[in-house]
Amino acid sequence: MKSKNELTHRNHQNNDKIKTKVQGRIAEGSGILQKLNKLHDVTAKIDNTRTREEILNLIRLEAKWLLNYDVCFTGILNQAKTHYIVNTLSLIADAGDLNHKHFSVEEGMPGWVIKNQASFIGDIETAPHFSFTLEGKIQELGIQSLLVVHMKTGNESIGALVFGRIKQGLFSEEDTAIAQLLSLYLATALKDASIFEDARKRIAQIELINKLSNQLASMLQLETLLNTSALTIQKTFNYFDVTIFLLNDEKTEIELVAHSGNFIDFLPHGYRQSMDKGIVGWVARNGEKILCNDVLQDPRYHTYEYHNTRSELAVPITVENQVVGVLNVEDTKLHAFDETDTVVLGTLSDQLGIAIKNAKLYEEIQQANLKLTELDKMKSEFLGIVFHDFRSPLSSVMLAGKALLKNEIVQSQPRVKEYLQIIVDQANRLNQLAEDTLSITKIESGQLNYFFKIVNIERLIQDAIAMVRISSRHKIAYKIDPNVAFIKGDQTKLRQVVQNLVSNAVKYSPRGGTVNIIIEDLSPEMLSVSVSDEGIGIPKEHIGNLFRKFSRVNTGEAKDIKGAGLGLWICKEVVEAHGGKIWVESEGGKGTTMKFTLKKAQ
Repeated sequence: MKSKNELTHRNHQNNDKIKTKVQGRIAEGSGILQKLNKLHDVTAKIDNTRTREEILNLIRLEAKWLLNYDVCFTGILNQAKTHYIVNTLSLIADAGDLNHKHFSVEEGMPGWVIKNQASFIGDIETAPHFSFTLEGKIQELGIQSLLVVHMKTGNESIGALVFGRIKQGLFSEEDTAIAQLLSLYLATALKDASIFEDARKRIAQIELINKLSNQLASMLQLETLLNTSALTIQKTFNYFDVTIFLLNDEKTEIELVAHSGNFIDFLPHGYRQSMDKGIVGWVARNGEKILCNDVLQDPRYHTYEYHNTRSELAVPITVENQVVGVLNVEDTKLHAFDETDTVVLGTLSDQLGIAIKNAKLYEEIQQANLKLTELDKMKSEFLGIVFHDFRSPLSSVMLAGKALLKNEIVQSQPRVKEYLQIIVDQANRLNQLAEDTLSITKIESGQLNYFFKIVNIERLIQDAIAMVRISSRHKIAYKIDPNVAFIKGDQTKLRQVVQNLVSNAVKYSPRGGTVNIIIEDLSPEMLSVSVSDEGIGIPKEHIGNLFRKFSRVNTGEAKDIKGAGLGLWICKEVVEAHGGKIWVESEGGKGTTMKFTLKKAQ
């Protein structure tokens, strides 16, 4: 692509050639020389413009110094070269309500000049291609004579430049020469501006695709995703109106789910339309895009009472080769869209399809999680009720069994005493299981409440030891640093932690030994509690799983020791709720030490 400076230099060369030719033809050239100098000034100003609008506004202001006219307008070809768009450049032309109107190249004198690549100078009534919708309009304003010149750059037609006067036969050959010079430079300037504007548009489109892709990748809420997409597309490209439709589950209707644009009374959010109606319905049904630059010529267009749409571009949104919606863009101008818009919106619709799929999967996961959460809550409530009711009869069984064990008759019958002890032990085990299960359900549902107060650490250890049945093969000893006599915590739950650890130390020391409980001063704020045994120990490969729910060591001697694998998980939750940490130090066959930290009472 040539740079604007190169194109400008080339046009100055052409300008100079034609200027020289005109100068040679004019014997008395003072008047036209002044106009040529003025034309040079105008072209210099055009060189400083950047957009088509700036160029046309400059011609509106400056052309009156070059030619004597009452009406001035351009007819600029569209990209497809099938129509030209009128841009009025004078007040009288504005009054004809022709600005931005589209005309076929088969219609009017601008179309005739473009097709024949010739100029026309003469009375309007003698125009070889008189159009009532164009020339008829300006004739109603009193225009009687026309000067129409071809606008081209190289071999490419750009359009036509039209001047008109109220009086007949006043345009001269000098006017034609000036008009041709102006049209030549104007055509090149408009072409250059169009190239640069297209380049900027493509850059903006690429930036939008990247921006929107990044936004869509981070969005999982479907409604937010769709509204953001419609707004970003509409604002970035200044489209008149952008809508997004999604198909219903039965694939019989499309629903408007997002809108951004200038239609004040647009269809309401949630509007539904049959897939048998309109351009949008056709795209949803057939899965093919439609680019329609004159909707009144397309029988598929569905007219709405309050719309004045003239151009529409609709692109299907697909997920796994299935149409799920339509991205629809509309404008009140004819020929508002081109193939570049089609490519960009096609790319964006692909991104939308991926994002919609992700958002719907996220919604499904959310719904599934809600159901699972509700089921888990119901399970926790059920277990809480069951084990709460289960615990009362167990307490009665344990109390009755312990009372019978103290009876003299039972003491004299070893077999009966043994059976009663089994009943008490198993009832106590069931009670501990019920206690642990209640704790789990409350922890998981966030209903486990803690009641913090000042706790005597020695009394806590003594209460925990008293809750554990210790065989004659075991001994329990504890040692407390005098600097850590008190802690702040929930006495009942901390007692349960120590009780679980001591119970485990006894269970996993089947040959007996001493269980040592040591409370040490760690820092001005913290203390540590350790429970050590001389039992079978824990293999290193199993240590990492100990504090998981239902986790147990099922190797060697440990596989014959019964347990639910809940105690250590509960210990971890309670200790961490107190701001401490818990861990294990062990080696197979060499005993185990469980340690946790707690905050001192301040």
